[in-house]
Amino acid sequence: MMVLVTLFTLPVFAQEELWEELNDKAAKLLQERRYADAIKVGEEAIKVAEDIFTPDHPCIAISKNLLGTLYWTYSRFSEAEPLFRQALDIYVKGLGPDHPKVATVLQNLADMYLAQDRYGEAEPLYKDALNIYENAFGLDHPSVVAALNSLGGLFQDQGKYADALPVFERALSIEEETLGPDHPDIATSLNNLATLNYYLGINDMAESLYIRALEIYEKTYGKGHPFVATVLVNMVEFYEKIGKADEAELFAERVKQIQSQYE
Repeated sequence: MMVLVTLFTLPVFAQEELWEELNDKAAKLLQERRYADAIKVGEEAIKVAEDIFTPDHPCIAISKNLLGTLYWTYSRFSEAEPLFRQALDIYVKGLGPDHPKVATVLQNLADMYLAQDRYGEAEPLYKDALNIYENAFGLDHPSVVAALNSLGGLFQDQGKYADALPVFERALSIEEETLGPDHPDIATSLNNLATLNYYLGINDMAESLYIRALEIYEKTYGKGHPFVATVLVNMVEFYEKIGKADEAELFAERVKQIQSQYE
């Protein structure tokens, strides 16, 4: 109540500054995974926005999209969905259906559907977001990579590994061209792509991708980093499944050594 009462005494520019501060604070709390606190601040932000902006103002869409993200992260899906829809409507009417901000909301809404296993509803949204990013930014933009990884993840979650493979491969190709072959983000993509090849029974490719991911992480962070352990855990399972017990045991021992450093 104090925030709302104070608004009546603040000039418009100060109210807008307050809204920005609340929005930034909510986003920071979300990054810190302090979801309950983030929701409270996000709810304050949207009240302030509704007091100072017209209903179709882009700032209203920003607050609705953020609060929708906070709600779905906290599994409050029924409250999140209408906020995403309202933000989407504002952006489409004000900026046009092909604006990147529209794609951002489409991605968030699709992520929420994916979390609920609503695959059929998520897929067209991911594809629409991808098309918008490609047309707006070009084929090698980081937003395109993010959209490709989301779409690939959707296919993988459904067990559609053959559909996921070319999507992840394209994302990796873009990253290699734009970031260089030894960037840690590439190691993450290599690890994920290795697991996908393993699921498809392409074991030689899976092994080479795991090894490359491991080498990049070791070079970037050192041999005792948790990211290294993540790849090693996957490699242990991989070698166990394909009957290479000696390799599995060797990497399992390395996992134990890394984990012991953080106990």
